[in-house]
Amino acid sequence: MKTKFQALALVVFWLTAAAGIVSASDQSAVGTWKLDTSKSSYGTLPAPKYEQLVITADTPETLAWKLTGTGADGKAFTVSFDGPTNGSFQPIVGSPFDHEIAYTRLAGGGMKFSVRTKDGFVFENGISHLSADGNTLTRTGTVQGREGKSDFVSVYTREP
Repeated sequence: MKTKFQALALVVFWLTAAAGIVSASDQSAVGTWKLDTSKSSYGTLPAPKYEQLVITADTPETLAWKLTGTGADGKAFTVSFDGPTNGSFQPIVGSPFDHEIAYTRLAGGGMKFSVRTKDGFVFENGISHLSADGNTLTRTGTVQGREGKSDFVSVYTREP
């Protein structure tokens, strides 16, 4: 069972690393971001080896991103999202398990996100924010599975 949880957790990070996208009222997260593994922590979850996030749209109503990377197991992945930030669940394109994600912008900046399976089980919740200088994107949350839960912090830095 622990192996199933670790496999699910790994996929969760692949699919939702980009869930950390958020803009404050006067900042945009549009650009290229790289995961800073030295500043990130994943609790009992396997940490990705590499991730690059490209955000192409970040408006009050919509969000679009593409995430490429290498998981803890050494396998490459690419997933993407293009949809609303109104709290409705939308597909994560490229998800091997047909996961869906919902984004909700928070007053004063920040964004709430939730990820669920196609049968409706919400297994990840979190909040993300963009730093005041616009160069650090941080997302914090919890992954919940049948075998337990784990908290995580993913820190991304803006690429020039």
